[in-house]
Parts: sequence; structure tokens; C-alpha cells
Amino acid sequence: MTFAAQLDRITPQLMTVFQKKGGVSGQKLAHHLQIMQEAESDVKVKREAVLRALCLYLGEEDGSLIREFFDIEGDDIQRDLKKHTMGIYVINREDGQNGHYDDIGIFVEGEIVMDNIGSLAQACALMLGVIYAINLAFPKELKDYYEFI
Repeated sequence: MTFAAQLDRITPQLMTVFQKKGGVSGQKLAHHLQIMQEAESDVKVKREAVLRALCLYLGEEDGSLIREFFDIEGDDIQRDLKKHTMGIYVINREDGQNGHYDDIGIFVEGEIVMDNIGSLAQACALMLGVIYAINLAFPKELKDYYEFI
């Protein structure tokens, strides 16, 4: 079974767990839960919301998982990526919506190693492959997230 199929299979259980979270984390999760409920027909958007919510649920910032860029030039993106060890980036040049990006990619030590990935869920699965293929440790700020996945 693929990563995406497994994610789809456990999404209802994860949503139940996310709904029970209280406090500040619960408030942050509420936004992603709303997206999940509204995105029944758009599986890319729903998967993205689940992955972002999982990151928050585990006490990690989704900004550590995904570097988002809106209306920004390539040189500025490259400069920002160099500040981070590894991760996933998404680029939205013009008022894109959740799950629909101009580019999704993976970077390691500031260098883009994969780009034009079809979805955020695919990027998360491929990120695990990159980490294992070049024998890297999970990023400290996302250790729990990657161990869960």
C-alpha cells in the first residue's frame, strides 16, 4: 500500500484525535480540521491539511516541515533555503490555493535536490527516501514527525 493510500486510510482516525486536542494546539488544529472537512472532493488539499495538522499535533511547527514562498524570486528562495538544513518547499507565484502550487520540492543543506513534485504528500514520502538514501538524521525540529510517519 502506498504512502498516500495509508494516509487516506488513517485520516478519519487522525481527525478524531485532532478534534480532541485542546488549548492553543487545538486552536491551531481547528483551521486544518476545517480544511479537511471542506476538501472532501480534493484529495491533495485534504492530505496536505492532515500532514500539516499532524506536525502541529506533535508539537512541531509546520513551518519547519514546509517552507512556503509567495510571489518571491528564485534568488530570494535560494537564500532562504540556505538557512535551513533540509525540508520541503512550496512556491506560489499568484494567489494559489491550498494544495495547488507552482512548484513543490525538497532541499538539503540549502540545495534543491528534487523539484516539480506533484503534491505535498508525495514530497513527504520522497523526503523520507532522501533522508534514508543519503543516510541523514531526521531534522531535530521534526524528529517526532518523521518517526511517526
